[in-house]
Amino acid sequence: MDKKSEKQLEEELKDLKVKHGTVYSVIVPLDPDNADDTATIYLKRSNRIITSAVRKTAQSDALKGVETALKSLYIGGDSLAIVTGNDYAVQSCESAVVEILSVQEATLKKN
Repeated sequence: MDKKSEKQLEEELKDLKVKHGTVYSVIVPLDPDNADDTATIYLKRSNRIITSAVRKTAQSDALKGVETALKSLYIGGDSLAIVTGNDYAVQSCESAVVEILSVQEATLKKN
């Protein structure tokens, strides 16, 4: 489970943007005692099916929901196994997953 170099990550990100449009970069801390130990993963925008599955899973187990989202949205970067194999890393991804799955609220106007 090797991590990629900065140059490899930059080149991959360019390709992924062409292929997927919106790409989210998530810098994941891997060790609470070492702020420099991180992994970079790239996630795509969620869709209705993925969002529904994640929400259903998260009802019974929030971390399983985060892991489901990561596995469904992952499109590149460092190996996802580096993140999913580390409980601290999965917990660290929770806020990023929530942000990706959130949508802008519609505005209701009475005419």
